[in-house]
Amino acid sequence: MLRSALLTLSLVLAHLVNAQTASPSAASGSPQPLIILIGPRLSGKTIFADSISHTYGVPSISIEDLIRDNAAELDRLRGEGVSLAEMRYDPAMSRYLRERLKTADLSHGIILDGYPATLVQAEDLAKMFPDLKMKLVALRLQVPDDTVRERAKTTGRESDRPQIIEQRIKDYHREMDAISFYFPNAKIVDLDGSVPEAKVWKAIQTALDEAGLKAAAN
Repeated sequence: MLRSALLTLSLVLAHLVNAQTASPSAASGSPQPLIILIGPRLSGKTIFADSISHTYGVPSISIEDLIRDNAAELDRLRGEGVSLAEMRYDPAMSRYLRERLKTADLSHGIILDGYPATLVQAEDLAKMFPDLKMKLVALRLQVPDDTVRERAKTTGRESDRPQIIEQRIKDYHREMDAISFYFPNAKIVDLDGSVPEAKVWKAIQTALDEAGLKAAAN
């Protein structure tokens, strides 16, 4: 089942890359970046999304933003015993993102922090992508499960309790494992997210520089 899901996602991401190549803005040589940050819980996605936004002048949309801004509806949609944080996997996230993109300033690109989190969301993004006419830059933060568990012990957050973290780890592997192996044409950049933050940030800057992004003028 996992192999089938990954193969399907490979087609989705290949579609994203093909759409990027075929888009008019790509042909003109100046498409704006759609930066996707992929990684497990506590991999630092939001920290680095903020750093990219500040350094390169690219606005960010996090899945936490979508949950917070639509909490009332999500509260009605979630089942008994399901937390709002777990609603990140709900298909409604795609609808919220689609609406946000309609009003977002995309003139300098956009960063997606934590989205897509599922195969279904990736398929939804593939449907949105052609209209965005942007170039895909996917950064995957690789963090061992034990490192995630150790980091969770220090946060003190209810959402990082061992039982929840274990489920988040399983969810992540189920939806996002082995992307680089199955999707070499998707230009996913694998980064070691277990090293000190400064080293991760330096690796991210190198990847973005190679993708043609320029730091914003101060």
